[in-house]
Amino acid sequence: MLHIPYEKIDISWVDRPLRQGQEERFLFSLPWVSTEVDVKEEDKGWIRDATVRLHTDPLNENVQKFMREFKDYPVSYVKPRTLEDFEGKDLQEGSHLDVDPSTPASLLSTFGCPVDPSILEDVIPAWMWDQEKILSKARIEGTDLYDPLSLVTYLVCYRLEWESMGWVGQDGFVGFLETLVNTREEKEFFQVIGWISRQAWQVMTEFCASMEPALTRFSKAKKEISRYISEEKGHYKFMEQVFRDLDLDKDTFPVGGGTRWLLDSYKRAAAISPLAFSAMVSLFEAAYYEEEESIAAVIKLSSRPHAGRGYELHRKVNQEYRHCDVSGRFASYLAPQTRSHALLTVGLFELTLNLLERMEQKLAKSFGIH
Repeated sequence: MLHIPYEKIDISWVDRPLRQGQEERFLFSLPWVSTEVDVKEEDKGWIRDATVRLHTDPLNENVQKFMREFKDYPVSYVKPRTLEDFEGKDLQEGSHLDVDPSTPASLLSTFGCPVDPSILEDVIPAWMWDQEKILSKARIEGTDLYDPLSLVTYLVCYRLEWESMGWVGQDGFVGFLETLVNTREEKEFFQVIGWISRQAWQVMTEFCASMEPALTRFSKAKKEISRYISEEKGHYKFMEQVFRDLDLDKDTFPVGGGTRWLLDSYKRAAAISPLAFSAMVSLFEAAYYEEEESIAAVIKLSSRPHAGRGYELHRKVNQEYRHCDVSGRFASYLAPQTRSHALLTVGLFELTLNLLERMEQKLAKSFGIH
């Protein structure tokens, strides 16, 4: 498969006088990640050629070779395949959908998923994402069908760009936690960590059951889904360790409406849309693995730094199994998808991410921190 560099990739060569034996270096940056890369003398030619052609000739051999060097990061998406590429493969077809995703309100009312009244005031009034742009990145040429791998991999990048421009990406939530731990009584900080951990515990407790409808509806990927479920079982114990380390009772913390929607909507997607199910799993997993787990890093600033171990261990397990790649693994079992399934998937992404962000913002506001 060919990979298209995400359009916001920027490459800038570091302008510095080189000492003998010193390698050239470039800065690879996106709104959500950046890294400096040293270039060996023998690689300089093809890498410079690739960086020049990155957005103008993405299918160039050097560009494809360059993108493979960053395969562990969400920095590209799969080029839509042709219909011929799908022929002869035992893949999951999409079924008819009785869901109207034309507006957030119509999606909510026709999706067939329980809706907690507490989230209604936070539902966005209209779609803000450029849905046609997103779909164009996955459209199979000459058809109104969509490559599931292209859509899923592009959505991961689009989501990260969207988050980078909003409250989450501007370190709003982590900044809120840092403000609490540095300026308030520690008891308040630990209460917030307890609330966060309750949301995580609830997700980890119900996550496997939420996927079970897909074992029937998405039978072509049954073996892959079953393996993932087995890898996810028992993860709630990581959060129970956090509660023990902080001497907190998880049952004293409520489950947020956004958390409830995340789980219920995923279970519904598992029952009616293998494409939406495949894409939404990325909302439960890190898109890539940073050097340190963010919640654990803030907990380390407190008098109980060991209380972040549950988060660190959970991250370690997910990284070991490369759970950031599960969404693409599921999508590889899908046949070309219809516009209705593609629009539902994009709508669920935007709606759910907005609800989760509003839930976290309300938490910060309740402590007078904006």
